[in-house]
Amino acid sequence: MKVKPTKIEGCFEIEIIIREDGRGRLVKNFHKTSFEKLGLMTDFPEHYYSVSKKNVLRGLHFQVPSQHHIKLVSCLEGRILDVVVDLRIGSPTYGDHLMIELNSEKANMLYVPEGCAHGFFTLSTKSIFLNRTSTMYSNSHDGGIHWDSCGIEWPTTNPIISKKDKYLPELENFDSPFKFQPTI
Repeated sequence: MKVKPTKIEGCFEIEIIIREDGRGRLVKNFHKTSFEKLGLMTDFPEHYYSVSKKNVLRGLHFQVPSQHHIKLVSCLEGRILDVVVDLRIGSPTYGDHLMIELNSEKANMLYVPEGCAHGFFTLSTKSIFLNRTSTMYSNSHDGGIHWDSCGIEWPTTNPIISKKDKYLPELENFDSPFKFQPTI
């Protein structure tokens, strides 16, 4: 497993060694000891996946304290553009975003720190997106910012979105409860 830092502190792209032979392929997308050695979260009490068709945009989502969480995300089938927006007050990248393609062929993952909004856009005909979180979903802590309020250049200006996502507040109107805590 290879961990690559991104421009957002605490956010990492994780590349995995893929084993292939005549039967197919084996992808080990989590190894507790390896994550511990890298200083990454290993306790993900909730895992879920979504199936989306092309041009679906999900996000930009987060949970507020005290149920804020770290996410470990990957694309099990197809291709997605995965996006992270830094919402941590005091962060040198506050309001900036990171966009990275996650796909099933590469089997890469993204480790998203607390205090960041997350979303993705489906590039392929179908995608299966896997999300692991360090806290369980809490409706009373659920939050988000509007998908087109952060300067992100999405592949389309007319994505397929949920009613909930359509009415999320814009970044400039969002009073962030997240504080940046630099790593030492």
